[in-house]
Amino acid sequence: MSKRIFIGVAWPYVNGQLHVGHMGGYLIPADICARFHRLRGHQVLMVSGSDCHGTPITLEADRRGISPAAVVDLYHPRHRQLFKLYGISFDLYTKTTTANHRRVVQKIFIQLAENGYITTQKTNQYYSPQQKRFLPDRYVEGTCPHCGYKQARGDQCDQCGRILAEGELKNPHSKIDNRPVVLRPSEHYYLDLPKFKSFLQKYVANRGPHWRRWVYQETKGWLKKGLEPRSISRDIDWGIPIPVKKLPPKLQIKGAGHKRLYVWFEAVIGYLSASIEWGHKTKKWQNFWYGGKGLEHYYFMGKDNLVFHTLFWPAQLHGSDPKLHLPDYPVINHFLNLEGRQFSKSRGVIVGAKEAAEKYGAEALRFYLTFIAPETGDSSFGWANFFDVYNNILIGTLGNFINRSLHLAQQSRQRPEPSAKILRLAGAHIKKARRHLEICRPRLYLQDILDLAASGNRYLNQKEPWKEDPSSEKFAQIMSDALLLVLAIQLLLLPLLPKTAAKMAKMTGLTIDYWPDRAGDLLKESLPKIRLGKIQPLFKKLEIKH
Repeated sequence: MSKRIFIGVAWPYVNGQLHVGHMGGYLIPADICARFHRLRGHQVLMVSGSDCHGTPITLEADRRGISPAAVVDLYHPRHRQLFKLYGISFDLYTKTTTANHRRVVQKIFIQLAENGYITTQKTNQYYSPQQKRFLPDRYVEGTCPHCGYKQARGDQCDQCGRILAEGELKNPHSKIDNRPVVLRPSEHYYLDLPKFKSFLQKYVANRGPHWRRWVYQETKGWLKKGLEPRSISRDIDWGIPIPVKKLPPKLQIKGAGHKRLYVWFEAVIGYLSASIEWGHKTKKWQNFWYGGKGLEHYYFMGKDNLVFHTLFWPAQLHGSDPKLHLPDYPVINHFLNLEGRQFSKSRGVIVGAKEAAEKYGAEALRFYLTFIAPETGDSSFGWANFFDVYNNILIGTLGNFINRSLHLAQQSRQRPEPSAKILRLAGAHIKKARRHLEICRPRLYLQDILDLAASGNRYLNQKEPWKEDPSSEKFAQIMSDALLLVLAIQLLLLPLLPKTAAKMAKMTGLTIDYWPDRAGDLLKESLPKIRLGKIQPLFKKLEIKH
């Protein structure tokens, strides 16, 4: 049965170049998921966009001496070019500065207010006496009260992941002038999360058992601790304006026209606004947001966004329109570090994704970043490890089997039916890979491919076809078996290494563009159609330099 698959990808800030942590943490996994489901014949909508309103953008603007809009104009096109370079197959990649996004966000805000989920209250916020203004959370740094990290932000610690309330930070100071900041009262809008308690408990109990275990446990921990009203506005001038005139009198607060909706509340609404932008003319976007049967929602992000997607976003959806489809699978990875240090654009701890792909090839990075994907715990990008994995595994195991199989097979045009043993082997690996893709475990899926290639190498080493007469039936049988495994790998590589799979298609003379339930039968039927072309190595050995 054809499904409707919505894939929401976390929105990266446009405050600088993206690094390989972004690519490996959520962008490549999302693309693998999208490509797999398209191969399965499902309707897929994958969207994301540039997060333009966060304080990382205004900090970058201050640093450069330009406007936040100019920062967006500088980096948004670069992000789009980068995704093209890596083959990230978005159906739409937009940005949060569009009129459509502003309209949808304000509508959601008003619907939440009308349904009784928006409150107001005065709260203490960080204020700079020297600059005579309230400071956004990312303009404030201090020591985390939980783990002692000395560069924690005003609202969150990047070291331990804790969400911090105003006033929790020890020794808070402004990142602009390094002077101490104080707390002063300001009235703001809040999302009344306690009102969603019963709904969220039922939602998590129903969906959570299908999530990654640690995601489920952490989400339950948040619920057990108890949710509090969450501020959704800030005293800033860069962001989505509060639709003051549409609010009832009881929600009118002083200076609301000079406040903006907080980025955590606004950015996740981008999943819906991007869908509307994608299908606004035909209303096809509604097929991906209404109706439960045959509809599945996947969200890809890093672990610092966990609570926003497993609790806050479902609450926003339900509170604004109970008919909207809720997240089914929050696919959340741990952090990908650099030689043991946490990637950080603002602190210069990066491996630029563009430079790395231009130097070593995007497919090499797609392979390695999937190989080390932080699915069950933090992992680390290391240059020595990158070269080792590329040369000894991508080339030594995968490329080696494909290359020598195709070269040897050129010596015979006979294509007898593959042996039952090889059919079972290929079928078993395809079945495992499919299952791992269905549960969004690309690292295990890649291992299934490598295991199949390793089995193919062992088969050739055992049979030693180079010692046989190329015109003999025995040689033909061995090579038919090997070619079936090559076709299986060609199919399996399509979600991960699409350009490599396309190169293989040219050499085998056979294009595979769908993944049926009985994939083994497809390969068996395709075997006689192989017309080998010019055989060339799929990958070139890399020299150790960076």
